[in-house]
Order: sequence, then C-alpha cells, then structure tokens
Amino acid sequence: MSEPSHARLSPSGADRWSVCFGSVVLEASQPDNSNEHSDWGTACHAVSAMCLTEKTDALAYLGRRIDVAPHRTVECDREMCETAQTYVDYIREASTGAQLLVEQRLDISHVVPECFGTSDAVIIRDDELHIADLKGGRGVQVFASYAVDPSDPNSPRKPNKQMALYALGALRAFEILGDFKRVRMTISQPRLNHLDEWDCSVEDLLATGEELRQAAERAYAYVDSTTTLVESDLVPGDKQCKFCKAKATCPGLARRVQDEVGSDFDNIATFAQSDEQKAMSLKAYTPKTAEALSKAMKAIDLIESWCKSVRGAVEIELLAGREVPGYKLVQGRKGARSWNSEHEAETVLKAMRLKVEEMYQFKLITPPAAEKLKKAGRLGDRQWAKLQPMIGQSEGGKSVAPASDPRDAIVISPPADDFSDETNAAATAPTGEEFA
Repeated sequence: MSEPSHARLSPSGADRWSVCFGSVVLEASQPDNSNEHSDWGTACHAVSAMCLTEKTDALAYLGRRIDVAPHRTVECDREMCETAQTYVDYIREASTGAQLLVEQRLDISHVVPECFGTSDAVIIRDDELHIADLKGGRGVQVFASYAVDPSDPNSPRKPNKQMALYALGALRAFEILGDFKRVRMTISQPRLNHLDEWDCSVEDLLATGEELRQAAERAYAYVDSTTTLVESDLVPGDKQCKFCKAKATCPGLARRVQDEVGSDFDNIATFAQSDEQKAMSLKAYTPKTAEALSKAMKAIDLIESWCKSVRGAVEIELLAGREVPGYKLVQGRKGARSWNSEHEAETVLKAMRLKVEEMYQFKLITPPAAEKLKKAGRLGDRQWAKLQPMIGQSEGGKSVAPASDPRDAIVISPPADDFSDETNAAATAPTGEEFA
C-alpha cells in the first residue's frame, strides 16, 4: 500500500492502535522506518498501478527507476516485474465485466477520525464490492481474515482490519452505484505464492466498523494530547507489536517479556558457572509438558520480535555515533566477489581467447520463465502441454503455526510404543502352568 502521507490512525496500523491504544503516544516520537524493503514494495505498487491504468504488462517497465520518495528511486527488476504481473493478471481476471478503480483514495473519517487510505483496487459489481490489496513482502504471510481466538481452531473469523477499513470507505463512497449485499476482500502476496480471500455480508462489515469506531475513539484521545499515558492502554501482542516502531522502547512490552522469562534469565545470568553449567541450567528451564510448551510457544514470537527491535535500536545508536556501553560496531564478512563492470571484464576475457564454455555459464530457464514465454505467444498450447509432465514442485517444509491458522493441519500418527507392546505381550504370554 503506497500512501503519500499517512493518517494518524492509519488503516495499515489498525491491528496496533485498535488494541494497544497507548502505542499512539509512543509511535509519535519515532522516526519514519522506511527501508529498502518498503521502498521496493512502494515501487512494485506503482508498477502494478501503471500496468492496470495504461493497459501494459510489467516487463514494459523493466529497468526503469521508480520514484518512491523525494530523492529516492528503486529500479524495477525482474522479480518486481514477476510480482506485479501476478497481481495484475489476477485483478484483470477478477474485474472482467465489472468496474475497476485503481489506487482509489478513500475517506474513512466516518469510522476513524481524520482517517483516509488508498486501496490498490476496488472492483464494483451490482451487488458486490470487492477490495484487493497487493502485499510485496516475503516474510510475513498476510490473510484477509483473522481468528477471534487464535488458540481455538474453530474460532469465528473477522475481516482483516486494514481491508475492512478500506471496504467501509469504499462502501460509503460508492453506495449509490449499486445495491451491495456482499463485500469481498483479497490479499495478493505473489512472492509467497499466496492469495487469500474473505467475503462477508454488508451487515457484518458494518458491525466490524462499529467495533473499530469505538477502538479508534479511545486511541484518538492520545493524538496531539498531553494526557498521561495509562499503563493499561499498552497491550503487547504478536499482531499489534509486529510492525510497531516503538517496541524497542515500549515499557509495556518490556514488562511482558520480563513477566514471561525475566526471572529465569536473571537467575541464569547471575550464575557464576561455566558455559556447560549454564547450558544445563537453560535445559532445566525448558518446558516439558505439552501444556507448558504451548504456553511458552505463545510468548516466543513476541519475545523474538522484542529482541530484534532492541538489537536494531542499539545499531541505530551506534551508527549515529552515540555510545552504547559494552557494544561497538565492527566490519562484517565481505560479500561475494563480482565484476565491477561485466562488459569490461567480458571484453578482456575475450581478448584472452578463452573458449565460450570457459567464459560463460549456461543455465536452463525455470518453469515460471517458460510459462511467461507461453503467455507471450512464443510457445503454443501443444508445446506447453508437452512440458507439463516435466514440471515438478517440492512440498513446502513443515512448520509450527497457531491452531487458528486457516491452513489444514498435517495429521501425523504418533510412533508405536514398542515398549508397551512388549510389556503387554509378556503379561498375556502363556507361563506353562496352563499346560501342566
């Protein structure tokens, strides 16, 4: 989502401010945290929008420098082209026979004070309003809905709060264009090969809007206010802390980390023991039962996020030339060697009369690259069909996820207890007395 300026309570921050009202105060003093990844995402949104409005494909912008901020540009590379084109292809198909609005700015102030946002795509049909959002990240998978109770696999779900706010803004803006009965929300995250949709009735969306309105009213009390921060208004959690700019210095999160593991780590840190003894102490603190493991697992992501933020805050201080007692900046491992200019190196190597196979490394194109040739008309349907049996895809690795994750659980049967079988067999085996 690329927005030239941000609302104080922005749609993209709704997961945070709708739960942790005090974060509004803490984030206000933090600098903008734009980085190369967010700049890449902003450029990818721009390329996608140009494709849809100018009726072009993403390859038309390969190599172009895209403006993302004053004095900052990002080159449109092949990965950006592939990401944008995947999203564009979906939008073109989804909007067939409907009205499509691209990069539509929406007023959401009737729900959240001073709030506005820009929806990547709004698709209008007679009875359905469809909001689509492109996510350029490849770290955190984003879903169009969330579980009310993450610990309950059967928990009811509600719409993604950012998407719900865009939908509420679009509903207000375009209500005269149709008698909308349903609202559809789509997250397209091509770099993770992820597309997720959620639809609900207009009545359910309005109910979600009322919940967000009440939360926004409480959070907005901290905007430009000298009101003393109420400690209970700092509510740490995985979703609200994940992208919070203030988590490294948040007293609420620090307290939560201390509550979860503080006493154990204080004891370990003060032990005058060898490294081996400390490792044994850590092992002793490791949860043993399934219930204890579950409780500890719920805290891990939050604690890891806090640790990463603290490390980042220390790095910022040192890069600014300010001292952090006990720590310093050092030069990291050098990167891989590369030619300063491939063209010049190629010219010199050719003059050395090297063989072609000595100078170049050839590599077969990938299935996605072959599919692009098919879409471009370089391969026909029959030729593409011949390639299909040759294409394989490895299964994704198994990973731990909350019970509320919308993906199906992998069912694994526990290994047989051989010892118990042998014990039962011994107990039921004939002793010889039966035959006496």
